[in-house]
Amino acid sequence: MPELELAATATAQVLQDKIRSHRARIGIVGLGYVGLPLAAEFAKAGFSVTGIDVNPDKVRRVNAGDSYISDIPSAALGALVHSGKLRATTDFSAIFDLDTIDICVPTPLRKTKDPDMSYIVSACEEIAKHFHAGRHNYPCQV
Repeated sequence: MPELELAATATAQVLQDKIRSHRARIGIVGLGYVGLPLAAEFAKAGFSVTGIDVNPDKVRRVNAGDSYISDIPSAALGALVHSGKLRATTDFSAIFDLDTIDICVPTPLRKTKDPDMSYIVSACEEIAKHFHAGRHNYPCQV
């Protein structure tokens, strides 16, 4: 088995072990009506979650435990933030310390009914600036 393949297999095993033991540090890019509930569910399950959003007001509100999503009561959000399981930031450099990254940004339809992928591309560009090959021994291809 080639060396890179062996490293990738070992890395995958380390990540699987972190996920199973709830030690994986989860990142959610985009804290809207999909991202914030996903972040809250991971935090409820016991994971340490960092939400990243370009909107400083959303970040401020999450960190204050003030929910702007009707499916998440502020009391529940506040408890997750207070427990240290959930935090939010506008700083994409937080990615450096994360084990997984979920992208939950809008994909509106253009007039031509094609999805506008610009939010996804922008998120990936920001992630790529802070995701490094060899971090956590994970091979990185961007």
